[in-house]
Amino acid sequence: MHRLLIFFGILFLFTSCEKTLDEKNLTEGYKPIYMDYSNIQNIISLRPVNIVNTGKIYLYQNYVFINERGRGVHVIDNSNPQNPLNIKFLSIPGNYDISIRNNILFADNATDLVAINISNLDNIYVTKRIPNVYAPYSQMFPDFVNGYFECVDTTKGFVVGWYKTMLNDPKCFR
Repeated sequence: MHRLLIFFGILFLFTSCEKTLDEKNLTEGYKPIYMDYSNIQNIISLRPVNIVNTGKIYLYQNYVFINERGRGVHVIDNSNPQNPLNIKFLSIPGNYDISIRNNILFADNATDLVAINISNLDNIYVTKRIPNVYAPYSQMFPDFVNGYFECVDTTKGFVVGWYKTMLNDPKCFR
């Protein structure tokens, strides 16, 4: 029994509490969510989705339009303010801001400005697209966050969002 204790004691002395190289460089930060450039321009009307990462809010007629940062716009029927109903989600990848006039929703769609006819929310369509109005610089950093993040690799697509995770030796900080 005594030899067993000595053996485990010696084994304990040679066991290191030091972290491995990978563990030393782990830190909490943000990782980009990419969308392929070929899919960025797909703007469609979908069934309602959960509201998660809200941005700007816009009131138009009996509707409340709530931006889902980087993803699109929730449409809330507010004709009965006591019981607002989430009725549609307009998928507009890379969207952060909107404005509406005469049933035309103006939105950023990654680097483009688009005009979308919303007179029939079940059948929306782009009436005009002006390419490269917005600099792609805005996708290079997580929204409203200071800290470490994975540097953006634009060859992987356009950044439409970020998620919090553990990063191994991140090179970018803001």
